[in-house]
Amino acid sequence: MDHCWAKLYCKRYNKPGCEQFCEGYVVLQILYKFSNIPQKYQYPTNLNIAGPDEKVYQELLNIMSNDIVSWVNSGSSLLLWGERKGNGKTTMACAIANKYIREMASKTTLEPVVHFIKTARFLEETRQQFNNPTPEWPERMKLIETVPLLIIDDIGAEKPSDWVRERLLNIIDERYSNNRSIIYTSNCTRQQMLDNLHDRIYDRIRDAKSFEFKGPSWRGV
Repeated sequence: MDHCWAKLYCKRYNKPGCEQFCEGYVVLQILYKFSNIPQKYQYPTNLNIAGPDEKVYQELLNIMSNDIVSWVNSGSSLLLWGERKGNGKTTMACAIANKYIREMASKTTLEPVVHFIKTARFLEETRQQFNNPTPEWPERMKLIETVPLLIIDDIGAEKPSDWVRERLLNIIDERYSNNRSIIYTSNCTRQQMLDNLHDRIYDRIRDAKSFEFKGPSWRGV
């Protein structure tokens, strides 16, 4: 079970009973399938917290180390932004989601608890629904609107059509109005987000607690 999500804390790891039929493993497998988190972000990461973003990482780690379930239940939201790519915004968003998934694994009735969307891909899928609607799309939209924690990755990078922008606003507004948590990540400046998403969406985003990432890229290091 080299790729078990719980291997860092499970007392049964690499002992008799540590197998693919372990109840805890099965629950985590289901929750991660619902989550849509890319596989590279599903496992604990050695965070490079030194440097210009050290204070940011420490504040986010405090959120993770405190009562993450209560944090999500309160409808708290984050905006992790900065113009430099590859410096840990998506990694940190998923690290928070991973902690929440692990906390919920013993409490859930196998309902989704986290969902991850890559904005560009999601907007393209939304555009396709305009001309070629699929029967499973309403269920996907319901999941996105109601899951306790939603990650919207790389928001603001492109300017969507008015129709697509309205769909995105509906999602954000539905969650905002019902105190459901969102973690946004963006490589855009605040002005670029405003220009591409317009004021109604941006007003919701800027209400989230904001952390600017200024450090260099981790990629290739």
